[in-house]
Amino acid sequence: MKRRNFLRAVGALSLPALSGFSGLRAEGNSLFTSLINPDSDRVLVIIHLFGGNDGLNTLVPLDQYRNLLDVRRQLVLPEDSLLKISSSLAFHPSMGGIKEMYDRGQMGVIQNVGYAQPNRSHFRSTDIWTTASRSDELLTTGWLGRHFDHQYPGYPEGYPNDQQPDPPAISLGNVSHPTCEGQNLNYSYSVSNPNQVTVLAPGGNTPLPDDYYGEELDYLRTTIDQSNVYGNVIQDASNEGTNAVEYPSSNRLANDLRHVARLISGGLKTKVYTVYLGGFDTHANQVRGNRTTVGAHADLLKQVSEAVSAFQEDLDNQGLSERVLGMTFSEFGRRIRSNNSFGTDHGDAAPMFFFGGCLGGNILGDNPVINRSINQGDGIPMQFDFRDVYGSVLMDWFGAKEAKIKDVLYEDFQYLPIIAGCESALPVNLLDFIVQAQEKTIALSWTTSAESDNRGFQVERSTDGINFVDIGWVSARLPNASGQHSYDFEDRSVAVNILYYYRLKQEDNSGDYEFSPIKTAKLLARGSDENLQLGLPTPNPSSVQVSIPYKAANDGTLSYLLFDISGRVVLNNSMAVVAQSSGNIEFPVSQFPTGNYTLKVMTNNGDTVQRRILIHRR
Repeated sequence: MKRRNFLRAVGALSLPALSGFSGLRAEGNSLFTSLINPDSDRVLVIIHLFGGNDGLNTLVPLDQYRNLLDVRRQLVLPEDSLLKISSSLAFHPSMGGIKEMYDRGQMGVIQNVGYAQPNRSHFRSTDIWTTASRSDELLTTGWLGRHFDHQYPGYPEGYPNDQQPDPPAISLGNVSHPTCEGQNLNYSYSVSNPNQVTVLAPGGNTPLPDDYYGEELDYLRTTIDQSNVYGNVIQDASNEGTNAVEYPSSNRLANDLRHVARLISGGLKTKVYTVYLGGFDTHANQVRGNRTTVGAHADLLKQVSEAVSAFQEDLDNQGLSERVLGMTFSEFGRRIRSNNSFGTDHGDAAPMFFFGGCLGGNILGDNPVINRSINQGDGIPMQFDFRDVYGSVLMDWFGAKEAKIKDVLYEDFQYLPIIAGCESALPVNLLDFIVQAQEKTIALSWTTSAESDNRGFQVERSTDGINFVDIGWVSARLPNASGQHSYDFEDRSVAVNILYYYRLKQEDNSGDYEFSPIKTAKLLARGSDENLQLGLPTPNPSSVQVSIPYKAANDGTLSYLLFDISGRVVLNNSMAVVAQSSGNIEFPVSQFPTGNYTLKVMTNNGDTVQRRILIHRR
């Protein structure tokens, strides 16, 4: 068992330098060393989903399903068609390949990514995402371009060289991606087909006038010469490289990723690749009539899923998967309510997806809360600033220091735990790990299987996602009939309005250990009378009856659903409650088979709380 189970047409050449001859040269900064370690062989692949991807239709919050039916009935996917990855989240049915990657621990998700004061213009929001600017700030350099400016002083003069023989970045297509725009020019060499690279006519060697015009011509000659050398290097790498799988035909994104895999396999030392897929501006016909599982958005997600899964399989088969990290972004999400054209309009935050051999199946962020009374113009609010995502990738993947990330991104950078690691295997399979804030404590629960050599779990907590401390020990359970084990831990030493990071350190009997994915939770200082408060199930495990204490915030109805491990609803009930009242939700469990279950409790105003229950038939 892998340890990650525990973790969960000739190409047209684009020369951006031709569009504006500044004649300037980037100066080296002796106080600022490289953000991207030149000795690292790690690669970042960025997939730009242009148009504004509908996150609610891509990663569906199952705990909000009833409210989604109210606000976007034209679009909501049948619940039995969804590809569930937990009791509260599911992928679109067109994303089978990505679902399998998630199950293998090769796909991670960050929910609700965006920025403050969002702009819903395609072009302005794309500028913000590619430059990593504030919404009220105009920058002319890309976030990776600024990093490259510090790494390659004087570029393009003096490059390529023995230390850096290959282009810093490559854009698949006819345009160099703005993410890599530097102070003088774009660091990304654009090419449509690496096997057929255009050679530009040399600029000659005649003497140049000693004036501004001569400086610009000299700069142009340098750029042309560099581009021709890079073109030959790229073509050689493509000829040397290989693909170990068949990619889906008639899939542009898959074809581009096929080229990327071939160049990496061919030994190219390029650090960043960008690929592009348009069509996500789904104002109309996002679905096909009443058949919500098909339509324009389903087709796009199928392309992404098939392309990414083929690319990952190719890397796996060639032993390259632990060198490559992939990420997707779109300039914004879509609005929560559907429009009258079977589509959605420009919104705000949306999920970002990460893939590779070093992720561990992490999901950061909360499910979006869907209020039935939302306005037509409402989008998903931001939970994570996209610049924190960029900086965390630079820190975890390329070894950048936090102080330097703050210098080139923004001063308030907050680290996010995205990448889990690439170590070897231990004989424990983590099926689920849930961290939830309660009234005054934070409850952790997790489920495992295949515990052939498990001593137990050290529970660790952090306030910055980097420095963890031990807060408790949970011993391994004896095997039960189902072959699965459920654990609970309650953290009582927490304060309000602090984001806490939690992970499990699973230890085997010889002292070897492995870490789980990291989960986050925060106690909000909103008063105990504003939200549903739900205690822990007792007894747990249970064989006859379960009781869960609650405190209701308002008059209304508590609805509760019990899901088995496959996501099937085995109990559906409700009860009337009075504001500020306390009581117990109780129900018999002797009729259910032994196994792990999830209880979901919902209020009229959209509050949802979940608890894990282990039923053990005697």
